[in-house]
Amino acid sequence: MQKISIAIVGWGNVGRACRRAIGECSDMVLKGVVRRPSSLSFGDPELQTTKVVSDIKALGQIDVALLCIPSREVPQRIKEYQALKINTVDSYDEHQNIASLRRELDMTAKVKKTVSVFAAGWDPGTDSSVRALMKVVSLTGRTTTTFGGEQGGRSMGHTVQVKSIDGVKDAVALTLANGRGKQKRKVYVELKAGADIRKIEKEILSDSYFKSEPTEVIAVESIEPYNTLHHSAEIERTGMEVKQTYTVEGTNPEFTANVMVASARACMRAVRKEEYGVYTFIERPIIDYLPGNSPEERLEGY
Repeated sequence: MQKISIAIVGWGNVGRACRRAIGECSDMVLKGVVRRPSSLSFGDPELQTTKVVSDIKALGQIDVALLCIPSREVPQRIKEYQALKINTVDSYDEHQNIASLRRELDMTAKVKKTVSVFAAGWDPGTDSSVRALMKVVSLTGRTTTTFGGEQGGRSMGHTVQVKSIDGVKDAVALTLANGRGKQKRKVYVELKAGADIRKIEKEILSDSYFKSEPTEVIAVESIEPYNTLHHSAEIERTGMEVKQTYTVEGTNPEFTANVMVASARACMRAVRKEEYGVYTFIERPIIDYLPGNSPEERLEGY
């Protein structure tokens, strides 16, 4: 079967991790990396053997573009690529906007005959499927999701947003457990010369990423002591005389990238079935994320 041709759009932590994940997949080939024009002059040793462009059209035929860019840039990029008839996968993470954006983008996808696997990361993404499976096992009950543990874990979307604020030289946003099913944030900010931490703090606390949870903003000389890529989650459900627990921890970009790369398979299988549209991770069959040329081959070992 012809390999799935992939473009990585964005070259941050997730983009780099996607490149490594694609290298482990015999059914995929990386056609190139799309970066901002301003970044093309900055060489990266990891990209010496990879085509790097600022316009995806320069890569030729692309089956799936992995959108490794800030969540707030994802909807517009999907629209641009729908016009080019390029299918996409992303890890959009603003939960409250997912349903409305999916409806909006889905209409154009059906017209342009493209497929997007939307919000396909850690959470939303695989955790969404875990919560759904738990509900199947216990039809009534209570589900709680707790992130970060006592040490805290890096939230990539939150971190990217803080780093985009004027006056911020570097930052990391950590998510910590704040009781069962609750979270709090600690944001470590390294300032540019002359920046006003009070102004930056006000902007952080008013942002939709942060305003619904307790958040502490801390100015530091360097973020390095706090700059982890680790994250964790624990999902619990109790009800109908059943207790379920799912725990996961690891390097956040690697986890997210692995899910996105697997989602490229599900994306192309939807295309081949002509099931055009925008789907969240949970809406595509799990078997479609697995490697293998036939359902029997994909089911082996499961």
